[in-house]
Amino acid sequence: MDFFNENVRKFISENIDLDINFKYERFKVGRSNITFKIYDDFNQYVLRRPPFGNKLESAHNMQREFRVISELYKYQIKVPKALLIYVDKKISEDDFYIMEYVDGDTISDNIVANEYSINDKKKITESLIKNLAYLHNFNVLSTDLKDLGKHNNYVERQLKRWGKQFEAQKIRDLESMDNATNMLLDTIPEQQRVSLVHGDYRLDNVRIKDNNVAAILDWELCTLGDPLADLGTIIASWSNKDELDTPFIYSPSLSEGFLSRKEILSIYENECSLSLKDIEFYVRLSFWKHAMIMEGVYVRYSLGYYGDTDKNEIDAFGQSTINFLKKANNNNLLEEIL
Repeated sequence: MDFFNENVRKFISENIDLDINFKYERFKVGRSNITFKIYDDFNQYVLRRPPFGNKLESAHNMQREFRVISELYKYQIKVPKALLIYVDKKISEDDFYIMEYVDGDTISDNIVANEYSINDKKKITESLIKNLAYLHNFNVLSTDLKDLGKHNNYVERQLKRWGKQFEAQKIRDLESMDNATNMLLDTIPEQQRVSLVHGDYRLDNVRIKDNNVAAILDWELCTLGDPLADLGTIIASWSNKDELDTPFIYSPSLSEGFLSRKEILSIYENECSLSLKDIEFYVRLSFWKHAMIMEGVYVRYSLGYYGDTDKNEIDAFGQSTINFLKKANNNNLLEEIL
């Protein structure tokens, strides 16, 4: 399906500085919202749109994502500048928006990470964690994003929301999903602070330039709530070669030289002054949530929403769900991965 038809091209070229015959490339990183680089001989931008096909209720909200980065940009949070949003449904049945293209690298996997020196990797890790702490220390309640979501009971809301979406798209029964959900429901810690939570903060969701974070990307899961959920995602995804059965099989941190999980926790604790005594819960929550995400990807690929795809690739997504759930059900999770 050709999204960039004549009407879409005309709308874009009339509203930003781009030739109507612009070229485009789809970014390979990301399995939910679709991201394109659009460019001509003089300018380049990034366009975001939902996946093709049926969408889950409340998911893939382009207007919300556009609003978030537009507001954060005012406060020097490292996000791309939002430029244009389309919502009229006349030339496209789905909303989409355009933002600036931020120069830099996306360290999407361990192969890309191997191109960096050990010293580079240490600086990159420090920048990644300090930018996360800065985001969590940012007084979002004093901005126009104060109504982005409810302030408290973040974990309960997440468990309910993701559980509802899982049931809405369910095409198979997963007992291990039920077990992990119940384990989380039984051990919810008290929320210490209300922060802007990114929802999927990882090294492959930022742009790196000169060993520093140049932009934080992919805000579709962000809301207000418990900042330790983001830290849990970092720790869960920060795989190393000694870890058994990591489901993050392409994690950049599998390339040796990055700071360790313990060092990451130390940096964050010093920057944010939050107690990390319950961090295992948030790591477990991240593995559970990634199981949910991968099951959604598995469902969409199985139903053909991304076009023709090799069956082995589809089956791999389904197995990835199982692998994440194995971690989420581990009673000694933190002891094993630290």
